[in-house]
Amino acid sequence: MIKMDVQDYEYYEARAKDVKLEDITSSQQNADILARLRGNDPRFTNIYIAETVEDGGDFIVREGDDLGWLGYFVGRNKQVKVLCIENFPEHLNIDAFLKGLGHNRSIQCLHISLNLGDHFQSFGPFLQNNNNLRDLTFDNSVELDCAHNNLNMDAFFDGLGHNQSIQNLGISTDIGEDF
Repeated sequence: MIKMDVQDYEYYEARAKDVKLEDITSSQQNADILARLRGNDPRFTNIYIAETVEDGGDFIVREGDDLGWLGYFVGRNKQVKVLCIENFPEHLNIDAFLKGLGHNRSIQCLHISLNLGDHFQSFGPFLQNNNNLRDLTFDNSVELDCAHNNLNMDAFFDGLGHNQSIQNLGISTDIGEDF
């Protein structure tokens, strides 16, 4: 299992202007998406993150993709309105992505179709800080067996409770018998 280090926000902030996008991603297509995110391209308002081309993704996550940088650029972007996450391979660090995402204020629709496991709680800062979020969906591939996994869901529910902008919340999942 390959795990990239989770850097703090200041690490990315200090290097964002000069980082060579080809060095932090697996393909030219992904580097182009990072460039559009970094440049706040006003025509780039939707991003679909997937593990394979067959999933229809814009950003195809492979070994060599630094999810910390992807999260940082999504978090800093002011144009992205729709974010769909189909899948992250297990060998990449979801926490790094979620820390960056927590800074985003422009996303209005977030659709998650993956098992977040104990990373589910990391959405708290995003929910608490993004007052533009209208639609939030976790589809049936998300597992929330909190009692079995001993998850601390306080951060998620606290963030959800502070977010007054959500109009549509969809959670379709097998939440486990102890929830």
